Amino acid sequence: MHPGRNDTMKWITRIRTRNQNQVSLFYTLLISFISIIVLLLSIHAWSYSFFRNRIKDEIILNSAMNLNTTVANYEKHIRLIRSYMVGYLFGTDTEILKNGNPLSHYDTVVKAQYELQHSLNNSLLYLENIIYYYKDSGFVIEKDGTRDAATMFGKFYVQPAYGVNFWNQELEGTDSFKIYPSAPFTSETAFERKSLGTLMPILVKGSFEHNFAFIVLMKSRALYESFHQPQPESQFMIWDGRQLVFTSESGIELPPGLMAKKGDGYERIGGAYYFYKTSAETGLTYIESVSDKGLAKQLRHLNAIMAVLLFLSLLISLAVSTFIAKRFHNPLASLLRSIENYGVGLPLLGKSRIKEFNVLHNDLHSKNSLLQQFAYMTRLKNIHGKGAQLLTSVDANRPFKLILFQIDFKAQLLAEFANVHHRAFNTYRELIDLHFAKLHSESLTFQIEKDQILSILFIEKEDEDRHAADFDALVHTLATDSVFCNFTIVPSPIHAHSSDFVEAYQNALELIRQRKLGEGVQVITEWEPQPALMIPTPSEEGELVANLQAGSDSVTLPLVDRLLDQLAKAGALAWQFQDFAQDVVNKTIKMMYAQNISIQAFSDKGSPYDHLKACYTLEQYKDFFHWFLKRSGEAIQDKKSETDVMTKFVMEYVESNFGEDLSLDAISAKLGITGPYLSTYFKEKTGTNFSDYIFTVRMNKAMDMLRDTDLKIQEIASLIGYYTAASFNRVFKKHTGITPSEFRRLNSRH
Repeated sequence: MHPGRNDTMKWITRIRTRNQNQVSLFYTLLISFISIIVLLLSIHAWSYSFFRNRIKDEIILNSAMNLNTTVANYEKHIRLIRSYMVGYLFGTDTEILKNGNPLSHYDTVVKAQYELQHSLNNSLLYLENIIYYYKDSGFVIEKDGTRDAATMFGKFYVQPAYGVNFWNQELEGTDSFKIYPSAPFTSETAFERKSLGTLMPILVKGSFEHNFAFIVLMKSRALYESFHQPQPESQFMIWDGRQLVFTSESGIELPPGLMAKKGDGYERIGGAYYFYKTSAETGLTYIESVSDKGLAKQLRHLNAIMAVLLFLSLLISLAVSTFIAKRFHNPLASLLRSIENYGVGLPLLGKSRIKEFNVLHNDLHSKNSLLQQFAYMTRLKNIHGKGAQLLTSVDANRPFKLILFQIDFKAQLLAEFANVHHRAFNTYRELIDLHFAKLHSESLTFQIEKDQILSILFIEKEDEDRHAADFDALVHTLATDSVFCNFTIVPSPIHAHSSDFVEAYQNALELIRQRKLGEGVQVITEWEPQPALMIPTPSEEGELVANLQAGSDSVTLPLVDRLLDQLAKAGALAWQFQDFAQDVVNKTIKMMYAQNISIQAFSDKGSPYDHLKACYTLEQYKDFFHWFLKRSGEAIQDKKSETDVMTKFVMEYVESNFGEDLSLDAISAKLGITGPYLSTYFKEKTGTNFSDYIFTVRMNKAMDMLRDTDLKIQEIASLIGYYTAASFNRVFKKHTGITPSEFRRLNSRH
């Protein structure tokens, strides 16, 4: 045997021996790591078992400390409110208003109301309202103005336990600061009945004052959520012989022996722990009931967490151990395999089967493809920058051809499959890419717009006939999905020079707009002159607008059908039908808003704009307008038949003429009464200031139009009575906190 061959075999034998030792070292290292892990986990488990018996005592101590923190928060806030209200009670304005009729001091009343609003804007006080209460006159001053006590507690702050008689009786007492149990309050006006939440009343007055007092309404639930951190399976209350604050609707049923408890501590009674603490300053007793099940649940939760942590620790430790062991083992093992393979004539290292190499190769290939797409898109969209400097296959002046696909998903697909648009679009892109990649190795297919796909093919002139057959096969494949999608396909001619690239793309975009009415696949290869349409004529448009305003669907339906037939006869394109139909819908909605008619008449079938997008044939357009114009006509006719008395007249007039002069004098003149009388009458009947009502109506109309229509913001501003978009933007942002554009973006329904 050749000496060199013997030396090589001996060297390989030594390497193989090392390879065996390396594998053995891998398992040795792994077992060593596992032994250390098991030892550490054993120490961890023993430590937890040792301290677990003390956890329950720690939970009890934590509950007591939590209650102490709650007490400190509540007591601090009560002192703050007491101090705050003493300032009000002995303020100069209060002294003025207590003497004589408060209405004789109109300026002081206005000032007091302004100060109330300022105070209530402080969210840290958790105040719903502060009420000046005059017992003898039954007169109150609050944040929204002045009114009689019966209206105040009978409509705006309704709670059977706290009516006018209750407060009159409480004013006879000598308590200067008295807290009452929390209770749910509601507002029950002529317009709506709504909950005001759970409020805790406080009476503030002079000890010997029996005609005047402040009634403070504190937000009980907000106080509780801010000042108390509830335990699992727990309930909380404040007790002074009555349950002032409680978390359950029916309150907490206290054991008899606990009602007289004072001081600081806890007791276990039945299946619950009762933690209590009495305030030395207010005398209130704060109680938290924690179910024994709650403590057991915390222990079970802690046990579960510890078990998960132990499991994760074991899993992570094993993973790290395996990784470190492999880091010791793999380099030498790879070298040994490469030498052994070379020695027996197997593929060399250059043919390595390491997975990471393949991942890296695929990643580089993917990034190169994305870079090519970016280069093409910067060229097509005329974007100047570093991307424009990248060379593409087109720059080599190779013959190329563009195929532009536009995909329009139908409502049936979107209704049957949730979140399908993005996934379906990517599926079609992959289908087109795979089809062309099998035929042309350097083809590139990518998304150019949200509904458009562009394929770039490099083909020779002599291959054009074969390519045409392949293209027909792709069209046939896409046509099988025409029940779900409409496809518009524009193939360009073969171009030989890179200078034609952008022009070819622009020509394809122009041809996309040549789609005619109809469903399925349309392949457009040549540009046809677009018809110059004068539909409707000025006289037909005037007739249409007049009958839309009158709600005469018996006239508008045949007229619109006739106009649609004229468009079809003139050879109108699909986008021209859409523009015409959208213009009719906009005109109709403007008419309805001008007459204060909500478009909720269409809500059972969704937005009319969504229906319009789903129209692809002449019959579908006609069916849509037969539904839409009939509904709008019925709504307009119904509106004309409504009647009401003076307050309703004002509301209807404002609702119907919200874009015109709505001054107090203008509307009162229509009723034959004075402006001040109308203002007072309207406030008494509705509880709302006349000017606030007009402003609210206009803002509501603006929000409806921003949400439900495509009208421009300038048009909406004009429709609701604002001459400039700037002034409309300013008041709209003051009312909603956001600009009209932001509101439309967040709330648009189509």
